[in-house]
Parts: sequence; structure tokens; C-alpha cells
Amino acid sequence: MTRGQTVRTVTKSTSVTPVAASTQATGPAPKPRPAAASSTTTERTAALAETGQGGTENILVTGSRLTTNSISEVQPVTTMDAEQIRKRGYTNVGLALMQENPSFGVPDNSPIGSQGSNGAGQTYVNMYNLGSQRTLTLVNGHRFVSSATSSIFGSVSGSPVDFSMIPSALVKKVETVSVGGAPVYGSDAIAGTVNIKMDDRYQGIKLDGQSGWSQRLQDINYRLSLAAGHHFDHDKGSIVFGAEYNQQFGMKDSDTPWTGANSYYFSRATSGPYSYVLSQGSREPTYTATGIPTIKDGYANKYGVNYDGIRSPTGTSMIFSNDGKSLIPETYNHATNSSTNVAGGNGFATANYDNLIVDQQRLTLTSLAHYDITDHLHASWEGWYGHTLSTNTAHTPYYSAYAHGKAGAKNGSLIMSTDNPYLTSEERTTIINALAQAKQSTDTFYLNRANTDLYSGAYTTDEQLFRTVAGLNGDFDFLHRNFQWEVSGTYGRSLASTTQNQIVTQNLFNAVNAVRGSNGAITCAPGYTNATIATKSETCAPLDVFGVNQASQQAVNYVTAVSRTNQVNSQFDIVADVKGKIVQLPAGALSFVLGYEHRREGFQFNPGTFKAGQIQADGTCTPYGNSVCETAVSGAYHTHEAFGELDAPLISPQMHVAGVYNLALHSAGRYVYNSMTGGFWTWTAGAAYSPTRDITFRGNYTRSLRAPSVTELFAPQASVYDDGADPCDYGSINGGSHPAIRAANCAKAGVPKGFVSRISSSSVLGTSGGNPHLQNEAANSFTGGVLIRPRPVSGLMIQADYVDILIKHEIADLGISDVMDACYDSASYPSNSWCNQFTRDPNTHEITNFTEGYYNIASEHFRGLQASLRYDMPLTKVGFSPDAGEVGVSLNYLHQFYHAYQVGSGSLQNELGGSGSPKDNFTANFNYTRGPLYFQWQMMYYGKSRVSPNVPVSEYEYPYYNQYFLFNMTTGYTFLKHYNANFVMNNVFDARPQFPYTGSTSRYWEGIIGRSFKLDISAEF
Repeated sequence: MTRGQTVRTVTKSTSVTPVAASTQATGPAPKPRPAAASSTTTERTAALAETGQGGTENILVTGSRLTTNSISEVQPVTTMDAEQIRKRGYTNVGLALMQENPSFGVPDNSPIGSQGSNGAGQTYVNMYNLGSQRTLTLVNGHRFVSSATSSIFGSVSGSPVDFSMIPSALVKKVETVSVGGAPVYGSDAIAGTVNIKMDDRYQGIKLDGQSGWSQRLQDINYRLSLAAGHHFDHDKGSIVFGAEYNQQFGMKDSDTPWTGANSYYFSRATSGPYSYVLSQGSREPTYTATGIPTIKDGYANKYGVNYDGIRSPTGTSMIFSNDGKSLIPETYNHATNSSTNVAGGNGFATANYDNLIVDQQRLTLTSLAHYDITDHLHASWEGWYGHTLSTNTAHTPYYSAYAHGKAGAKNGSLIMSTDNPYLTSEERTTIINALAQAKQSTDTFYLNRANTDLYSGAYTTDEQLFRTVAGLNGDFDFLHRNFQWEVSGTYGRSLASTTQNQIVTQNLFNAVNAVRGSNGAITCAPGYTNATIATKSETCAPLDVFGVNQASQQAVNYVTAVSRTNQVNSQFDIVADVKGKIVQLPAGALSFVLGYEHRREGFQFNPGTFKAGQIQADGTCTPYGNSVCETAVSGAYHTHEAFGELDAPLISPQMHVAGVYNLALHSAGRYVYNSMTGGFWTWTAGAAYSPTRDITFRGNYTRSLRAPSVTELFAPQASVYDDGADPCDYGSINGGSHPAIRAANCAKAGVPKGFVSRISSSSVLGTSGGNPHLQNEAANSFTGGVLIRPRPVSGLMIQADYVDILIKHEIADLGISDVMDACYDSASYPSNSWCNQFTRDPNTHEITNFTEGYYNIASEHFRGLQASLRYDMPLTKVGFSPDAGEVGVSLNYLHQFYHAYQVGSGSLQNELGGSGSPKDNFTANFNYTRGPLYFQWQMMYYGKSRVSPNVPVSEYEYPYYNQYFLFNMTTGYTFLKHYNANFVMNNVFDARPQFPYTGSTSRYWEGIIGRSFKLDISAEF
């Protein structure tokens, strides 16, 4: 298993895989001024306190259903506004959050990099790197239906929201609450809550067109959008309509030098003080795209280069040339201490075969409406339609090689006749001579091949989303007090279908068994039986597998079937609440809210005919292709939830208490009854204290929950391929929190020193599935911080908050690495129960089988400091004329003190310090605005990080990535008050990924692409 940058979910495979804040609107909103200065991802309370440094404006906050004054906030809340989204040219709100707010880590899935099965192009945000399933996403304060697959082969086991379905052109602001949202909104808000506020009061018409491209004419993308809003009936009602179309042209890893065949990687050292040395151009020597003939089903090798096969004069294997007409020596630049790769040469370049950015088309249609029926009764409505068509450009090919199975079985070496008519006479003679010399039968030989010309691994996800929200709200008087009430209902439905060309193993074997007929034509050998699943052609056509791209289209059609999976998710949510003032205290009103919520979530995954495989009489399944049989997953659960909040102002500025300018308490609680996991209390309590109007101290403590998902509960036990670091491998033996215990236990298991484990570089077949006995995850969290807005420096805001999140009973999707770590890092080895979850071959010591799945057995602890600074200053303050404009700076920073993950009593795994999660990370924006002209200079910083945080630095030749700076620029101008031109240059200095160049693709995306540009033209009336 390959754990990702913040993996709490396991990237399982179906096939064998080598590893490579806001004021409440009361009337029509004015048109936005295109050239207005903006505050990027800054403290919402500061952004709202524009009426003065006192900051006592009443506001409705994300993280509470009550209005409160801005200096009484007890939770850290950050904001990214529409102006910053427009300035930077963002079309995907999820990727915008990762860029602008360091609190968001590398997403569990996004358009960049490897894609989750059955969900290409979906974007899930990942707050504090705790997993996308632990970040709750709302739109206008309401839950949003998830598009995630319930198959165990998806990118995340949970219910995250696909941000690619959010139209960026209609976003008003994005508010993020750290930690404290669970008592207000319920499950999933362990890391925090994201609330996307749409511009539902827009008035006018805006047309926008944007195009983007890189200096190397890659990463080409377009956007067209329309926003139209109208107020009617004397501003009692308004309706807003938005339409947005985005197109992104895809890229493969082979399209750039940083991710393709000649990219850098760490290989196992053959000698010297390091276990891993930096190499360039990883090549798999046991098979190629053209094919390697061998004389037996297996090979003997030293450092992955000498094979039992057709030896070249240099001692390496002979491989077929590209045209298949000759045998040529396999070459390499230098050997490594691995059976699965060498550096350089003409072996198979696995690094070329993965997705860099999906090919994607997105259409969203949105309508937002409200109407004031009376002064005391108001109605609102939202309608959503989204459609995305996303193609994963490349993935691991279909292998026919000894490394992945027995000869004659799926993924095993192809058994070829030496009389195959596609062989030249010279090739035939060479192969027969080698067989005879090895005293083997000269009738057949074995062919090891990566079938890239038959199967690219590409697949397309067609996703549609329908959603509607209807609500009524109003107020009434009772017992001489005024109370407000609201009732809303949300229904969402997501439908996703993923199609992929697949090789049918039975037909492949038929087609490669070619003979020459009596008329001299090459045909399939007689007596074959077609697979029971339909392929693109039912007529067997002979297949030439010597060389690459030599096969006829008829042969390709004969071996190719189309798989289609379907995912249907539904969500129904109804919320009702009433709020008001209980009693008037000396400092203000004691306010409350009481409410009820009922929610139903349903998920259904259908693997389709091909992936379900052929069911045998004994109930077992035989796959049609190289993937395991996938099982259908379906299930639903419902909740009944009661919640309440209480705001208590204790001391107000009007009381003139010495040493206390403001003091307020806030508390909230929610009882959740889940039909699958029973009852759970979640609650929060906090306080805000201001000794003066310039400074506020705040803190809160929260107990939150995450309920298990349908996948985690109901996925049937099924076969999976998985890979991961074997703790007994020589490259991992010194890892873990107790290396001495690990080494001693591996020795007890009989694993010799210097052992090179194959599962560390190639996947193995095992079993995984859901667990109906799972219970809720529980988290205890604390935030404490300070907000400074000094009156002597008008326009300055500084805030900093300490965040501590401890998750217990975390649902761990245990991969083979987790299971092995829990076994060998335990002082109770071998009686530890985890040691029974896998088997080793007693002779080769390789992992031969395993059982993994979901358990409430993990814990995770995160501690960090998030901070921001904002300063806006008219240049008149320093003596310039009134028309000189204004300058501003904003800074958003995250420092991580600690982030560790533990399975049971196993060793702590450090989740901090890798290139996807550096200890220090900030984004700074410098703005200048003068009338219709604006300019922004952005600096992004990623701190020094480790190549492998859980392996001693002494194991690596180059254990660190250097710190990384990236600079972006935007300039724009508004013409004739209605027309705006915006030009963006990303990666101004064409900075490349930092040495040793092997870090997170998502974090180093701009460096991988290089300097790029965006041009946006809009008209607004």
C-alpha cells in the first residue's frame, strides 16, 4: 500500500500495480466593484469589522446559528473572498483553498495526479491533512450531497463534497471554521467546517471569459460564465441565475521532465552507507512495452539486470525492438539493489504511465431565489445542476509478466509458440538456440510484456448532480419577546458512471496463439473459445505482441471489452430551529437557539458486468480481465439530531469595567442518534475576552464526531491488490518508533538481514472489506488564540490560534503496511493478533496473502499554529494625494508542531514533514489599487521537508527537500466602468521543484508546469 501525504484511507487497487464572514443581508446587494481591494483568506471577524476598530458589528457566523458581535467570536474563522478568487483566476474552489489557505493540505483527490477509481476529476478538500472525510462542507449553511464512490477502491472512504461542482463565478466568499462546527452541524466536522456562500443577492448581468496556458503550451484551460440577477416587487424578491462552463485539457506524467521517464527517484543502493540513493530514469527490467522473451517462467537476477532468458553479449536480456523485427540488448545506466528497477536505459518506464492532470469538462447551472412574503415571513430556494466529464489520462497498463503471476494465468507471462508466424526467422532461431542450450523444450517460450498498446489505463467518469433547497423563515412575538424561526429542506442526488476499455484475458490468450493457415494468412489457432462477456468484436483476430503498436485494430477490438460502473448517492436533510433572547443581562441579551435535524444518506455502487466478473457454480468469481472481481456496495442510514446554542455576554464596553472591555461565553451541544451507530453527544464551550478594544483572547473546547460511511460499514469482503513498505525490508528495518523491537521481531520471523521485499515495490493479492460493527470516531479538540487590531495602526489585523485535535477510535482503513507495522513493532510479537492477518513464504520470505479492512483502532493527533496578518493603508497616510490609491498586505501561515498516526499499540507514524505536509507553509499577497487599476504580487512558501519522515535521515543520500518559494502576479484594469481585463502570471520566475525533485505533485504543481498565464475578460452591467 502506498500511504499518501496524509493517508487515513488506503489506495487499494483492483489490479496488480507496481509502485512508482458575513453581515446578514436585509435588502438588495449593490453590484460588486470590479477593481475593489480584497482581503485574502483572513480572519472573518476582522474583515467584517470595517465599521471601526471596535469591531462590535452584529454578524451571522459560520460555526453558529446565532448573530453575535465580531469581538465575541470564540473560534478561529478564515475567509477567502470572491475578489481573490477572480484575481487569481481560480476555477476550482477546492484547489483555491489549498493555494490560499495553508490549513488545507494536499487533497485526497483532485484533478492533479493519480485519480481514485470511479471518480476521476473529483476534488475533496483536506483540512489539516486529517483526511477529506473529516472536513464538513456546507453551501449557504446547508449540507451538500457527496459524489464519492462507495466502492472500497475509491480515493476516500467517507462523504466528502466534490468541489468541482461548485461554480466559482457565483461564490461570494468561503468561510472556514476550525474544529468547532460539530455541535452546530453534526458529523464530519472533526478538522473543521467549510461554508461556501453564494452571491444570492446579485443584481445585474456579468459575462466572463478566461483562458489559461503554460509557457510550454501545456495545461490549456478555458472558462465561460454568466451571472444574471434581478430584484423585483419593490425589492421584496430576487432571483439569481448562474451558468459556468470549464474545460481543462489533460496531461500525462510523460508530458513533463519532472514526472516522466527521465524524472528523479530514490533507488535502493547496491553499496555504500545509504539504503537509498538518488537516481534518474526508473526502468522496470523484467518486462518492456515491446516484450522480453525468457526460457522459463521466472528469472534469476542480481540487482535486477541478469535474467534467465535470451542473453545479450553484455549479459543483459534481449528484448524485441519497437517494430518487433529483431532482438536487441536491454540497456541500463546503472543497477540498483532491487529486482524491479534499474536506472536509465530502454527498460519499461513505469513513470510515464500515470495521470498528471485530468482532461475535464464541467458545466454548472445554478439558481438562487428569495421572496419576502410578508415582513414576518420569507421564502428561499436554490436549484443546482452539475455535469462533469473527466478522463484519467493514463494509468498502469495490463501486465503479462512473471513478476505479476504464473505463466498462462492473468498477468503472468504469455506462453508463446516458437512457430508463431509473427516471429522473424532470425528471432525464432535465436530463441530456439537459447532454449536448447538451457535444455528446455524448444516448442514454447515465455514473453514478459507491458501491453501499453492494448490498454492505456485511461477511464472516464461522467458525473451529474441535482440538488434543491427550499426554506421558510420568519419571526413572531411571544411573552413580549421576538423570536426567529427557520425551516429548510435539502435534497441532493449524485449519479456517476465510469467507463473504461478493458482487456479480456481469455480473448487475449486466443489472439496471441497465432498460426499460419493453409492459405498462408495468419489466423487464430483453431479450437478457441471466446470469453462469455461481449467484446468490441466477437471474431478472433491474431494479435502481434512482438514490438509495440504492431497489433491490428481488429485484434485490439477482439480483446477489448468496455466496463461501466455506476454510483448513485442521495441525501435528504430537513432542519428546523427557533432562536431568540431569553433575558437581558447587564452586558446584553442572553441568546439561544434550539433545533432539530433529520438526515438520510444513501449510497449504491454497481460494478457492472465486467468488473463483477463471472460467477461460478460454487459462488466464487472469475475475473474477465486482470482486475479482481468487484462487489456491489449499497446501504443507507438516517439520523435524528437535536441541537442548541447559548450566547452569554458577561461584560460589554458600555459597562466600563476596568481591565475588561468585553467578555462573552458561547456554548453549543447536539445529540445525534444514528440508525447504525446509536447515540452520541457532541458539544463545545468557549470564551472571548478583550482587556481593551485592541486585543481579544479567545478559546474553545470541542468534542466532535464522525460517523462511519456506507463503504466502511457495508462493503462486502472482496479481493484487493495492495502494496506497501515491508518493515522487515532492509530499507525499512530501521524505521518505526521502536527500530530495535522491529529488527528483533523480523529476526524472530526468520527474515534475513538485507532482505529486499517485493511487496515494497509491487502489489500482492489479499482481501479487504467493510465492518458493520464500526462505531463513531470521537475527537477532543482545543483552540486558543489572540486577535489584535491596534487603533494606532488603523487597518492592521493580526491573529494567531493554536489548534490541538486528538482523534480516538479513528476508523482506519488498514493496508498491508499498517498490519505489518502493528505486528513487527509490537513487544508482544508473535502473539499480537495482527501477525495473523498476513502470511510469508517460509523460503522466500515474501508476503503471499493478507487480510485488511476497517477498524476503530487508530488514533491521530494534530497540533499546529495558524496565523494571519492583514494591513490595508491608503497612501494618503504617508503624504500622497487622495488619488494615489491604497496598498495592502495579507499573510496566512501554518506551523505544524506535531502530527502523528497510530494503529492500536503499533508504532507512531509521523504524518508531518513530508513534501506534501511541510512544517511551515504560508501564502502572502501584496496588493496595490488605484481607481480602475489593481496589481497583486503573491508569494507562496513551503518549508524544508523530509523525503521520508518515518525513515532515519541516515538511510537517504539526500534526505531533505529545500525550502521552496513560488511567486505569482496579477494585474487588471476596469474600462468604462463595465469592462475588466485581468492578466495572471503564475510561477513568474519559472521555479522548478526543489532538489531532489521527487516531492508531492500537488504541492509542486506550478513548478512541474512551469511559468503559466491566464487572461480573463469580463463585462458587467
